[in-house]
Amino acid sequence: MTFKGGYLTIRETEIWNLRKIIPNQSEIGRKLGISRQAVNLALISIEDKMERTFNETLDANNLEAVKMNLVDGVMEAYSPAHQLPVIVSLSNANGLKVWYLYEGNCSRCNLERSCRRTLLDEAEERGVDLSDTDPRMEPSKLALKVYSDYLKEKTILGP
Repeated sequence: MTFKGGYLTIRETEIWNLRKIIPNQSEIGRKLGISRQAVNLALISIEDKMERTFNETLDANNLEAVKMNLVDGVMEAYSPAHQLPVIVSLSNANGLKVWYLYEGNCSRCNLERSCRRTLLDEAEERGVDLSDTDPRMEPSKLALKVYSDYLKEKTILGP
């Protein structure tokens, strides 16, 4: 997986994915046939790369950090310029994505399909349960559903 702040190696990606489901470093090490210390060193490197990527994203988009979840690769942020909550996500499926959470005009945007597909991939990777009708939601509403566990505020703000 690639981030602007650095690349995760194949092994780091494997460790990061396992960490989401196995919190114990010794268990991850046993599963991969490496020591707990090797897992620990890899996690330090992974977190450093992710944090640098999140901080670069904050700077590039003039955002303020609210909270970072380096295990899941999600950062809640805030855009003072637009007065909107923002989610920044890092995933295997989509790399780095920035989502401004507001009630948009998705049906009039030529990127609607692309955004929906990206969000459905995010939901699948993150294990978010979607109903049969959720995949037809406007992407602005789907984003809120996919990332709702990471948000302090559970509503989309108007434009």
